Amino acid sequence: MRITERIAFGTDLRRKLSGADLYIRLLQITSVLPVLYIFLVTGAPQLLTGKSIFSSLFSCGIEALPRVESLFLSWLYRYTSNEVIVYFVILFLALFAGILGNRLFRDNHKSGRTTRKVFAVLLAADLVFRVLPFSFNHAFGFPAAALGFAVRLACLLLILLDLRADRHAVREGTV
Repeated sequence: MRITERIAFGTDLRRKLSGADLYIRLLQITSVLPVLYIFLVTGAPQLLTGKSIFSSLFSCGIEALPRVESLFLSWLYRYTSNEVIVYFVILFLALFAGILGNRLFRDNHKSGRTTRKVFAVLLAADLVFRVLPFSFNHAFGFPAAALGFAVRLACLLLILLDLRADRHAVREGTV
């Protein structure tokens, strides 16, 4: 039995979405926010000189990405000095997360539960890493960092709600 057939948490949009499905979609949305800014800046460099809604979306999007991914993207940009490469890497990672997440979270019951536990630990570690006093944790200002923390906390809660729904299903014997 597939694990998403048993998890009742989520929304019902023609099919039931689990918290893990919502997490993957949220991760993909936050990946698109910086891409939108990079795309606009390559065509209109004057956006770099001032504060705009797009630069705010970029800041919030980068802060909402997993910290390891944002550090990797920062390193990649410093190494290549090419925003187009970063642009395509962000899109590739979002696509890869969707494909891999769909496979891992929707697989059989045991691997789906194990994957959720691993992601819960990784998300908790990411949250702890965000509150440590590193200079890059507030590179885009406190409001963006706080919003990024809130998004990652919401992602952790989505995964934990999935695990809770699974535990209830196991206890009730609907496995």
